[in-house]
Formats: sequence, C-alpha cells, structure tokens
Amino acid sequence: MPAPRTGIRLAGSASSRLTIKPSPPQGPRPQLQLSTKVRPSGPRPLSEVELDEDELLIDGFDAVLRDEKVRITAVLERTCVYVDRSGDRRLARKEELWVEADKLPIRRRGLS
Repeated sequence: MPAPRTGIRLAGSASSRLTIKPSPPQGPRPQLQLSTKVRPSGPRPLSEVELDEDELLIDGFDAVLRDEKVRITAVLERTCVYVDRSGDRRLARKEELWVEADKLPIRRRGLS
C-alpha cells in the first residue's frame, strides 16, 4: 500500500497562504469510448450539435469563429475556450462556433 501523500504548503504572506490537500483515493475513472452515433455532415453551429446523455464532447478540436479557424481547448456548458492568433485564450459562445458535427471528438462514458 502506498504511503499517504502529504499536503503542499505554498509560500506567501500569512493571509495568502494556501494548503493543497490531496484528494482521497478514488476508484478507476470511467472508460471513454468513441461514439458510434451518426451525425449529419456539413457546417453548423456547435450549439446545434445534439449529444446524448452519456456522451461528452472532448476538447482539442478546430472550429470556425467569424471566418477564422480557432482551436477549442475547453468545452463548457454554453461557451468554449479557444486560442486566438496571438496565443491568448478567449471565450466564445457555442452558437458563434461553426463545426463539422460528424468530425467532432465525441466520446461515450463506458459502463464501469
């Protein structure tokens, strides 16, 4: 059995000190499987791509925002984080991002 991990103490003034405690050990993460659901091809707003309850849209895909290709790095409920030309991270609403629904990295949660 591995030794328990200790908390990490970050330096700073007394009022800004922060201790990060390790989370309790958890079981294995659920497996993700590629979705087999057929989605229509052709560009559409990301907000119109329907996901089943057991499906997840995995970040790390390209989209078009105002005629510019951007890389999506995080998918949130109504918005996505993308990287602009200068390398800055920005937010865009899903209805502003155009994607090819049949090419998105959609995964299904596996049964554990």
